Amino acid sequence: MLSLSEILNYAIAFFTLFTTFFFIFLYIENRKECLKKSPSPKKYPTVSIVMPAHNEEKYIKKAIESLLNCDYPKEKMEIIVVDDGSTDRTYEIATSFKDERLKVYRIKKGGKGKALNYGIRKARGEFIATMDADSYIMPKTLKELIALFDEEEVMAVTPAVKIPPSKNWLKEFQRVEYMMILFSRKLLSFIDSVPVTPGPFSMFKREVFEKVGLFDENNLVEDQEIALRIQSHNFKIKSSLTADVYTQPPETLGALLRQRVRWQRGGIRNYWKYKFMISPKFGDFGLYFIPLNFLSLAAFFLILALMIEAFINQPYYSKYILMEIMGLNIGLYTLVGAFVILVSIYFTYLAVKAFPNEKVKARYIILFIFFYWYLMLGYNTLFLIKELTRGKAEW
Repeated sequence: MLSLSEILNYAIAFFTLFTTFFFIFLYIENRKECLKKSPSPKKYPTVSIVMPAHNEEKYIKKAIESLLNCDYPKEKMEIIVVDDGSTDRTYEIATSFKDERLKVYRIKKGGKGKALNYGIRKARGEFIATMDADSYIMPKTLKELIALFDEEEVMAVTPAVKIPPSKNWLKEFQRVEYMMILFSRKLLSFIDSVPVTPGPFSMFKREVFEKVGLFDENNLVEDQEIALRIQSHNFKIKSSLTADVYTQPPETLGALLRQRVRWQRGGIRNYWKYKFMISPKFGDFGLYFIPLNFLSLAAFFLILALMIEAFINQPYYSKYILMEIMGLNIGLYTLVGAFVILVSIYFTYLAVKAFPNEKVKARYIILFIFFYWYLMLGYNTLFLIKELTRGKAEW
């Protein structure tokens, strides 16, 4: 008779293999479509870009300049900066630009969601883009995004959010991670399962806010919550690999962990809020993607628990001489793990290859492959502690 730990091992192995093969087949089926460039837009509708900002004096000038210099008809553009109670020179820098397309407002600090909604209410465009003040776009980005609103059901389009090259190893690590996220999101778009409209720059049809409401002002990750709400109305969200947006990542390990803990806390709360979508009515997003998030988190903690249990119960020679690591006791779980690692390496290669202009050194790719587990261990552990103690988190 199988023990509980053996049953859990087999269940995790099955879940891991199922998920891995799902993405393999998804890639095989859509590999030709993955790297297709967006067509040229057939028309140029009016676009309002809403930029909430709180203490962004270091980056906001470049953000605004990238918008003013983008390749889009000037008469069709409107830029709305909402200073959310900054205590630095953010407002002063924003108001220093003399361009009729730019409007700057100052409000009492109320959080990113409130600042976004204030700007959306002021916006006049047929399309509304939201942009973080520590990001900047490329000249063709607006056109690339507009071109993907080619179906009536498409209510939002996400860009290719990247990180600028750096000599900082942690930033380079995140560059590889962001490429992986982009590649995965593009694959998910083929089953209408894009789960987030990233804050650095995403575009929406104005009407979607009239149909589903504005941003949740009390949400830890409002850009994910609005995407889930759009999905809950059975609208579509598309993803672009060519509409480039660059954003500033955390510069220290502590800042990175704080960011990921906030993302994880907000993400789990949002998926729990929309658990009603686990239904055939919501297609692959409801039947596969939402359950995947709950099961992945449960599997992570189960794997961690089983690893601890195995270490405690290992015989002396295995624990201290590491005979198992040398391969003298290879079991199903070892083989599954090796297979998943190989597939992960290949998908990392595909993700980096998808962006030939982003030169990434091999050592950072290797670092990502072998360090990511430890990053997950860190932020998932802290996430659990924060949730149990109800710790605060702000933007």
